[in-house]
Amino acid sequence: MNVSSNELLLALRSPKSGWLATVLCALDEAMRDADFSEHHRQMLRQTLDVGAVPAAVAAAAEERLSQFERGVAETQLDLAAAIFEPGNRVPSRPILTLVSNAA
Repeated sequence: MNVSSNELLLALRSPKSGWLATVLCALDEAMRDADFSEHHRQMLRQTLDVGAVPAAVAAAAEERLSQFERGVAETQLDLAAAIFEPGNRVPSRPILTLVSNAA
């Protein structure tokens, strides 16, 4: 079964389509990532075909997601610290000088 873009767009208009939107956004990001391999896609297809995520898999996925979120948060803190460390100047706006030509 192929789902058309129009059908997905219509489904996303529903106030109850939050999970659909979440999954589609995550899938879009994954499809752009070279690390999301064909093997990963096949495992995802099989999981959707079965219609359930085994409890052990769901727990492991939640743990891996928590690790990923912590890594992102640490990276953000490191970037913020690098920008606002004493001695690191925040670039100032250029000074614009207007010159009149009297010729």
